[in-house]
Amino acid sequence: MLSNQIRRTYIDYFVRNGHTEVPSSSLIPHGDKTILFTNAGMNQFKNVFLGLEKRDYTRAVTAQKVMRVSGKHNDLEEVGPSPRHHTFFEMLGNFSFGDYFKADAMKFALELVTGEYGLDLDRLWFTIFREDDESEELWQKVGVSRSRILRFGEKDNFWQMGDTGPCGPNSELHYFTGNKKEDNTADRVNSDKDQTTVEIWNLVFMQFNRDSSGKLTPLPRTGVDTGLGFERLVRILQGGASNYDTDLFLPILDTIQRLAGQTDAQRREQYVAYRVIADHVRAASFLIADGVLPGNEGRNYVLRMIIRRALRFGRKLNFHEPFLHKVSETVVENMGGHYRELIERRDHILRTICHEEERFARTLDLGMEKLTEVIAQAQMAGTSSNTIPGDVAFKLYDTYGLPLEITRDEAKERGFTVDEAGFQAARQAARERNRASGQFDANYDLVEAYRDAAETLKAEGRLPESGVIHNPYGELNVETRVIAILRDGEMTQHAVPGEHVEIVLAETPFYVESGGQVSDTGMICAATQDETQPEWCVTVRDVRRPAPGLIVHVCEVEWGEPRVDARCIAQVDEARRWAIMRNHTTTHLLHKSLRAVLGPHVQQQGSLVAPDRLRFDFSHPSALTADELQQIADLMNDAVLSNYPVTAREMPYKEAIAQGAMALFSEKYGDVVRVVQVGNPGEAPFSIELCGGTHVELTGDIGSAIIVDENAVAAGVRRIEAVTGRGALEHARRQAQQLSIVSQALGTTPDHIVEHASRLAAQLAETQKALEKAQRELARARFNTALSGVRQINGVTVLCARVQAENADLLRDMTDWFREQHPSSVCVLGAIIAERPALVAAITQDLTKRGLDASKLIRDIARVVGGGGGGRPTLAQAGGKDASRLDEALTSASGLIENALLSAPK
Repeated sequence: MLSNQIRRTYIDYFVRNGHTEVPSSSLIPHGDKTILFTNAGMNQFKNVFLGLEKRDYTRAVTAQKVMRVSGKHNDLEEVGPSPRHHTFFEMLGNFSFGDYFKADAMKFALELVTGEYGLDLDRLWFTIFREDDESEELWQKVGVSRSRILRFGEKDNFWQMGDTGPCGPNSELHYFTGNKKEDNTADRVNSDKDQTTVEIWNLVFMQFNRDSSGKLTPLPRTGVDTGLGFERLVRILQGGASNYDTDLFLPILDTIQRLAGQTDAQRREQYVAYRVIADHVRAASFLIADGVLPGNEGRNYVLRMIIRRALRFGRKLNFHEPFLHKVSETVVENMGGHYRELIERRDHILRTICHEEERFARTLDLGMEKLTEVIAQAQMAGTSSNTIPGDVAFKLYDTYGLPLEITRDEAKERGFTVDEAGFQAARQAARERNRASGQFDANYDLVEAYRDAAETLKAEGRLPESGVIHNPYGELNVETRVIAILRDGEMTQHAVPGEHVEIVLAETPFYVESGGQVSDTGMICAATQDETQPEWCVTVRDVRRPAPGLIVHVCEVEWGEPRVDARCIAQVDEARRWAIMRNHTTTHLLHKSLRAVLGPHVQQQGSLVAPDRLRFDFSHPSALTADELQQIADLMNDAVLSNYPVTAREMPYKEAIAQGAMALFSEKYGDVVRVVQVGNPGEAPFSIELCGGTHVELTGDIGSAIIVDENAVAAGVRRIEAVTGRGALEHARRQAQQLSIVSQALGTTPDHIVEHASRLAAQLAETQKALEKAQRELARARFNTALSGVRQINGVTVLCARVQAENADLLRDMTDWFREQHPSSVCVLGAIIAERPALVAAITQDLTKRGLDASKLIRDIARVVGGGGGGRPTLAQAGGKDASRLDEALTSASGLIENALLSAPK
């Protein structure tokens, strides 16, 4: 059975059993800052299990993309030597949200593996939590022999989301892959020493909530979360000796062998390198497809590291030119059938990998050479320590681009270790940015408080089951009712002037921050029958959604006392909302314009839609040229002037994608999505995107859009900031005022300012050249006076003198002038530059052969002025802190030189 058939069989089986097929979420976890990558199938359902989110289904099945290279799930060092560990892999999973529980989960699992996949029941072992008698009984009821059920402790068979929160026992399925029947024994299950019996499926039964004291309380609704390792299952069904002996990896390994021009024997000998390259190229391809780019922080660093680690192993196969992008083509071809993003972003994936290869190839050899030197020096020194210091490892990373992981790998192969704690200390703040905690870190008590408030309001009939009526797309002024007033999630009946509270309304027109668009602000005031001042009024500073169906308005009471059940008017700040809508629609025009000018590889990496500006981050490898920026601005404003209608409608997700709607890989979408389209009816749309934000009705409402800045925010990620409407008008007014001021200062008109400025710049350049020439002539004349201090020591011309020099470059030039006149000489010059002492030492090459060294000399002299320096044997320079001791340093230099010359061989 081929891998694609195995995956499809799993999904189809659970769909037949009432599960909804849910697409894999992105490797970039949406809205979850506690993990660097999606590392389990349940990540996209975390809020469902916490009770913070509801879906329109209670059973789900997924084939989920997973990365485990950070935090507590870090298998990196196992990749290659191990037959079953990977950085990227797939996790098949079925889930129940308050629907079925243990009995059905076990029935499904056994029926699937023995019926659909035909695995031998006598080769299967079933582990349970040591105190879970119920699971033992249920396994026996579905046909498992008591002798095949094993009990283990919390480490192996109890799962929890974090230190507190949902948790429960789990049951695992293990499969014996050996050939000898007598080896199929219980002691091989969960054994670190024996790999013949492997875990394939983990069934997690969430039935408790653990509080901060460790107490377990039964959950009101139980859940099932399972994870079946796809690569391990394929290996078993295809009879491979390892996960790499399957159709998931063999085509990739064949491509590597073909590119390397190696024999089968060489491939077997270098199997670790082959496996690492295959695994890492798969991971890199999927990360790039999901919008990650190589960089120096967080997930961007991980991508860069695995590409560079694969390149390092490529050196072992004698690859010295870029080749990983060619291997990636095989990944795209083999896996693009199920994961369409690989096909859609194929060119971008290959180009990104190739660019990173070219970038790193220039430094890898040098970095490896330096690492070899470090190890060789340690071996020659004969010290008992075989540890590379952390600061040295960091220098290899910082200066030569060698990731710690590569230094560690190479050192391990040569019998050395790395002081990783020292490395992280040297890296300081970056350490925290580049290491994921791997731990769920929610304020569970506060989450519970808001959820309890919502449930109480529903039980009292004040809040519908569906939650607050929320319509940010309609009228901005709505009559409604206060249904709750909260302080930190706790309900109260009223609030007083000056107090900060959270107000829940039966219906609200306020937009809740999402998709980069900020929340609305405005007012909530008591409803009145006439034009008199309302009895009470609050200012809305922010709007949040802390629990499913619950929307709270973060308010400050201006006057009066708002009370529960009071009728009121909720009024969005209309001018601010219009400014936000203009900016949001413009981000859609900008996104489309960027792709039209730069290419389809451009993907949104983040955005901010505020009332005063918009910010749009996008993937692109280089700075934009002035011509490209102009083309983008022209396309945007052409769309504005075309006064296209902007329409929004809801439709099934798959239908929207089929119609060409752009979706963000880092966003999470439901089965029904909102599609925003810009363009005339009956014509191809200018733009079509999935978006929950608010927009103008016609692009002409934007007025105009002006790009005010373009810069880099990370490796391969650029940022554009722009203003629209009144913001654009104000920007243009400021620019015109500045232009007028500058033109008056230059004595010309705005129409001729460029011509006038160019002429002045040329004149200034000529004047600067003349000034520099005069300064050098003056400096040379001054230097000639210093030559009176020349001495002859042991047949060598020596000069130690204090001179006048405006900068260090001029100081070095003076040593050149001296050596031109004296081919065999030593020269030490000192000057006060920017109120600090500066020193330069120069020694002709014939004297360095006699043992004189300018770098050693300068270091000794610099100590006198409280500084340090270095350089080459022929030329070195230094700086210091104590300018008052410069003459003392020069005197010291004279003595050091004399001693060196008198003792040096002729």
